[in-house]
Amino acid sequence: MIWIPFIVLAALAAAFIVVPLVRKAKPPADRVDHDLQVYRDQLRELEHDVAMGLVSPAEEAAARQEIDRRVLGLSTKGYRRAGGGKIPTWRAALALAILIPLIAGTLYFVLGSPGVGDKPIASRTDLIRPVDDPDLVAFIKDQEAALKAKPDDGQGWVNLGRAYLINGRFQDAVDAVRKGIAAGANGPDEQMDLAEALVNVAGGVITPAAQEAVDAALKGDPSHPAARYYVGLARAQAGRTQEAFDIWLKLAGDTPAEAPWMPMLKRQLEGAAKTLKVDLAKVMPPPPDAGPFAGMNQEQQVAMIGQMVDRLAERMVTTPDDAQGWLRLAQSYRVLARYPEALDAVGKAVKLLPDDVETLAEQAGILLAATPPNAPFPDAAKPVLQKILTLDPDQAEALYYTGMAEAEAGHTDAAEVAWTRLLKQLKPDTGAYAEVKGRIDKLHTPAPAARP
Repeated sequence: MIWIPFIVLAALAAAFIVVPLVRKAKPPADRVDHDLQVYRDQLRELEHDVAMGLVSPAEEAAARQEIDRRVLGLSTKGYRRAGGGKIPTWRAALALAILIPLIAGTLYFVLGSPGVGDKPIASRTDLIRPVDDPDLVAFIKDQEAALKAKPDDGQGWVNLGRAYLINGRFQDAVDAVRKGIAAGANGPDEQMDLAEALVNVAGGVITPAAQEAVDAALKGDPSHPAARYYVGLARAQAGRTQEAFDIWLKLAGDTPAEAPWMPMLKRQLEGAAKTLKVDLAKVMPPPPDAGPFAGMNQEQQVAMIGQMVDRLAERMVTTPDDAQGWLRLAQSYRVLARYPEALDAVGKAVKLLPDDVETLAEQAGILLAATPPNAPFPDAAKPVLQKILTLDPDQAEALYYTGMAEAEAGHTDAAEVAWTRLLKQLKPDTGAYAEVKGRIDKLHTPAPAARP
């Protein structure tokens, strides 16, 4: 069977498609396109109502801000169904960590105006339709059921609160996030989740309770962008426009020009500058540069990254019990394709965290990445995958690669068991589902007869 030596290469290539999809299921692209079209239609309806005199300027401004929120909020729909899934952690990407909190304060208030109108935008159902994504509704239902069985899951409550927030159930979001914080999920991001929910309940007002959550977030992370933004918003709502402008100006100086929330922040600055009669162009700070890589070509950047990794390795000599440090070092070596060093580092992390699924998955991933093209499936990876599945029988990557190993060894039944278990976690209309289903079908397809 001449195709067997090439199966690992195929597995590694397919992983670039399958692994991200099985890690976090996303709404189909056509759903997002549909939502975008809905919001474009709403903008056109809004313009028509303004022309007809049905909507006041203040209501128009608030409605545009809320439509902006809905459009930008499409990037937050990367939730998964409960049962092994959770809304993607916002610490993984700064944009997700602060995007919704950053723009929430604009739901009702226009910068420098503590009273936009006598009707909160949340009640203008003729202008803004609630989000009713079926995947989101299903996630909420599953997560609620999961939390009944495990009510002390702090992160689970926070994830449910985030889903409620996206769904427009603001008071439910407040209650859920508070339970999560009480159960121990009380970091800066979680405090800002609570602040966002409270602000939405109050129709855009930074209430004392919301301010308390913002203060708690800043205590945990004084540089938290969303918390700093909210401090400025509170000043603006109190009529202290100059203070708000100064806070936002400093935040802009710390924000990369390509950050997705920068346009919204700039609009707030423009509104404050207009109120204060300040030329924003003259005082706007330049965006931070590209950090230590500014002005370097790719070869120089790679060399500098190597030096940074070597310094991390030197530090680990003095902190040998830092499991997360060894894991970061292993991941850095892996990016640089320094596989022997990566395996050594991840091995030390595994010794410190022998039953941690993520650490074991990193070890398996490095073993696979270090396998040359056309080489057999690495034997060293098999017991690691088996241990992962012992700890977590539904771990997606382990199921996928276990199926690959069993198929290569000719154990079609074992391969089918692993891939079928994985298939149950995937949505039928995704590329990941089609990929795994195709591999199962091929298990039962006879190999073509050799030519005489």
